Order: sequence, then structure tokens, then C-alpha cells
Amino acid sequence: MPQISKKVSFFRRNYFYITGGFWLGMGIALILVGGNDFIAYPYTIFGLIGAGYGYFKKDLPLEFIRWNNEKIEISEWQQSTRSYNWRNIDGINVSATNLTIKSGPAGGTMVELKGYTKADIEKLKTELTPEEKLVTA
Repeated sequence: MPQISKKVSFFRRNYFYITGGFWLGMGIALILVGGNDFIAYPYTIFGLIGAGYGYFKKDLPLEFIRWNNEKIEISEWQQSTRSYNWRNIDGINVSATNLTIKSGPAGGTMVELKGYTKADIEKLKTELTPEEKLVTA
């Protein structure tokens, strides 16, 4: 299955670990200092929840577009993978900044291609759009 991927930065990849660690650290610090327990324990709980969410959703930071003869799959940051069957797609437009998929009267999606290399965008143009549309695009 051909695929193009976007490199995900360190902070985007570890967002929930960083924020969860911050809240957890603040909660533990407030407990050790002997601050207000009413604030310290929720900080600690939110930190654990944030770090746990980051662990269980560790595949969500991946950003890619892949396709085969049956479907095209799109994964954006912190979203589950969306899939569109070719028989349900009315049109595809690949520009230098966006990939637009039209599916049905009010369906489809638009994906920003910022962060993908020019070679990846050219690969999308050549493999996803028919030859007659490439002349006008």
C-alpha cells in the first residue's frame, strides 16, 4: 500500500506525556509542600489520566495518507484513521497545500499538506489524479 508520511515533532508526539507529567509533578509538589489537599489531589489525578491517555493513544500522533486499489486512508494528528472507498469518491483534487476528497453531496474531507515534502505531494498528484486532470491542475 503506497503511503506518504509527515514527520511529527517531539512535542506533538509526546504532548499528553508532557502535560500529564507537568500536572502530576505539580500535584506531587503540592502534596510534599503540604499545600491545599483540595487542589493537590486533583492535580495528581489529572496528571495520571493525561499520561495514561497518552500511553493508550500513542498511535494517534502518526500523520499519513495511504491508498490502494480499494480505498484511501487519511490519518491526521490526534484523530482516528478515516477511510474512503474509491467507488464512493466523486472527485479528488491535489494542490500544493491541500488534498480535497469529494464524497457524496455533503461528504468528504480536506487535508492540509503542510509538512509533507514536495516529492510526496507530486507522488499524490501522479498516483491519485487521473491524467486528464493533471493538465489543468
